[in-house]
Amino acid sequence: MSKDSKDENCLYFDMSKQERDSAIRYLLGAIINSRNQSNFPSNYYTFDEDVNVYLAHLLFAVSLPEYHEMAEPYLSLESSDILKWVRATEDRTIRYFIFKVNADHLLIHSAIFDDLDPKNKYKIFNRSEKHFRELAKLYYDQAAAYHKRIYRKKTGVGEVLQKVSKYFEAYQGMLRTVRRDYFNFLNSFRDQVFHHFMSEVANYEKSFLKKNKMDHFLDLYAQWLETKNPELKAKILASARELQLIDPNFKFDSLRQLREGGFQDESQCA
Repeated sequence: MSKDSKDENCLYFDMSKQERDSAIRYLLGAIINSRNQSNFPSNYYTFDEDVNVYLAHLLFAVSLPEYHEMAEPYLSLESSDILKWVRATEDRTIRYFIFKVNADHLLIHSAIFDDLDPKNKYKIFNRSEKHFRELAKLYYDQAAAYHKRIYRKKTGVGEVLQKVSKYFEAYQGMLRTVRRDYFNFLNSFRDQVFHHFMSEVANYEKSFLKKNKMDHFLDLYAQWLETKNPELKAKILASARELQLIDPNFKFDSLRQLREGGFQDESQCA
């Protein structure tokens, strides 16, 4: 995806609404439970139930490989890269997205994955947690400002981004307590997706097998209608039994149909 174009409808990708809603409900519940059990309950500093919803959606999006494919071209830990990309476009939506996706990246990878900057043996090259925290706050501020410019008014999304920027440390700490639940979710969610995929494969294989068996049965039966070769009867009956094992709805009144010379009703063999 180029830096000059963005599909804004890529957040949930190719998933059913039920799967998406179920996943987000689980993550939202984990966030709320974490806040209730800590010194940072919802609405502690300001009304921020909207932030809970935002973070649940963000955690869900990060679990999808499609999200990473979309975000990767815009991500960098170097602020110089971010500024270069922003200056390279006049599109406010692109600028907003660049700041937002990098702010989200810093939040998630400092709170959930803790993998922003592997420790270097030369400490002079290490960047502190404070460095990334200040960058994330700046990026959220800029994303909120561009969102306001795009719509020419205050927006719900803009207000959420400003809250995350202002109370970044609190949300970062809260997400660290959600980490275990999130990794449990990832394992469960991916298992569900895998089982769903395997179920689809099994259904496809069954359908493909049924079609092949039906084609073979009809070929044998057509030969018998044409030749009345008695040697074909056993093959036809065996083929019919195989079809009935795959599809219990398949009906073949073998003796009558073979004796009378054919199907009187084509629906009987489908």
